[in-house]
Amino acid sequence: EHFFGAAYAYTLDDFNHHMEIMYKANKGAVTYLTKIGFEKWSRIHCKSNRFLVMTSNVAESINSALKAARDLSITVLLDSVRGMQQKWNLRNRKEAECTFTKLAKLGQKMLEENYQEATRFT
Repeated sequence: EHFFGAAYAYTLDDFNHHMEIMYKANKGAVTYLTKIGFEKWSRIHCKSNRFLVMTSNVAESINSALKAARDLSITVLLDSVRGMQQKWNLRNRKEAECTFTKLAKLGQKMLEENYQEATRFT
């Protein structure tokens, strides 16, 4: 409960409040979270706009991405939506074209390491 409170906190005071409660309950967990870095899991410490990462609500994600265009005319807003989708599709297409495996990067790396190790046994 307090981990999610800290992770999704919008203010530093809320984040610190949840971290203090977690520290009293489990010092090891707080030590671990501190070691991996708050910016990797905490909204308030994130250095970039994590609108596609920190929420599962599609409407919130799109709303955050189009924040600047919301106050403009509907045609400019729709043009912004189209441009955003084109940018995402282009990025995903380029990444897919450079992928020569059906596995995720971590899975491919593990497979290659295991293959190299297995060839030493023959």
